[in-house]
Amino acid sequence: MGRFGWLGLFCTVTTFFMGSLLILQPWEYHQQRGIFMLQLAKKFHPDANKNNPYAKRKFQEIRDAYEIFEHETENFATDIQVELSLSFSEAAKGCTKHLSFDAYIPCDSCYGRGHPVDAKTKVCPICKGIGRVTIPPFTSTCSSCKGLGRIVKEHCTTCRGSGVVEGVKDVEVVIPAGVDSGDTIHVPKVGNAGGRGVEPGNLYIKLKAQLYLFHSVAKDRTFVRDGADVYVESSISFTQAILGGTVEVPTLSGKMQLKIPKGVQPGQLLVLRGKGLPKHGLLVDHGDQYVRFRINFPTAINERQRAILEEFAKEEIVHDSSTSGEGNCQGKILKIVAWDYYNQELK
Repeated sequence: MGRFGWLGLFCTVTTFFMGSLLILQPWEYHQQRGIFMLQLAKKFHPDANKNNPYAKRKFQEIRDAYEIFEHETENFATDIQVELSLSFSEAAKGCTKHLSFDAYIPCDSCYGRGHPVDAKTKVCPICKGIGRVTIPPFTSTCSSCKGLGRIVKEHCTTCRGSGVVEGVKDVEVVIPAGVDSGDTIHVPKVGNAGGRGVEPGNLYIKLKAQLYLFHSVAKDRTFVRDGADVYVESSISFTQAILGGTVEVPTLSGKMQLKIPKGVQPGQLLVLRGKGLPKHGLLVDHGDQYVRFRINFPTAINERQRAILEEFAKEEIVHDSSTSGEGNCQGKILKIVAWDYYNQELK
């Protein structure tokens, strides 16, 4: 079938179809093309056009065109998906990982050509050496010559003409900072080799997750992750919780001194803005770090401390005192207990 015969078939609908073709994604383009050809096949089907030789001829042309475009996906090698486990630090700061996986690789005997180096070639009779077949409004890689424009009858005995063999592929991949569990990294054209006239497939790396309180890339003793935010626990003494003070806490960039608010409660969170993991594609470039306070209460106290605490307990049940007065009294008692306990700790 000549190219001008196909042109005559499709030129009457090119103007209508191209209006919608401009906004289609590649996968939508192939889908719409199939729908378009199906509509034409129904229109010119012999059962619907009895005693019409013109419709019969056009229907055969549509079938020939469909067979050419049907093999277009064969010009792309298959993709590969692998899983990769990362430590907390690797996910937080980014890293470079070396991956080895089974894949189709170019044949060493023919250098991926699929035929001997000195093999004789001839012009492809389907595309006339162009490498592509055009049936307006569609254009496709020629399935006969794989887009090379020439065909070879001799084949490599090692790969049997495919240009690829089974092997192991080694790849170095840069992992960006701030990746999360379930994220997939796309590395184009690093999947299976395509061989003669076939584009390589893609590599998809799925980060393997481990659950530990919140979704995290890997369990870590210090940090717990929730998206771009991180949580740490800080243990402080009974006196620090009452009187305040400072405590050293870890961050992703190193240790820092954190001010303890006076009267901090067990489990209370203190936020450190911008101390979390990097965010991608957002106005705020980093998450936050949350410090959760754990208070170590004394297991043993002396007689003086006990007496003060008992006095404090009595004050709590006094109902006739004013709120402000009760608060002042409680504050004084707590400071006395804390200071006495603090001195005991020093001794």
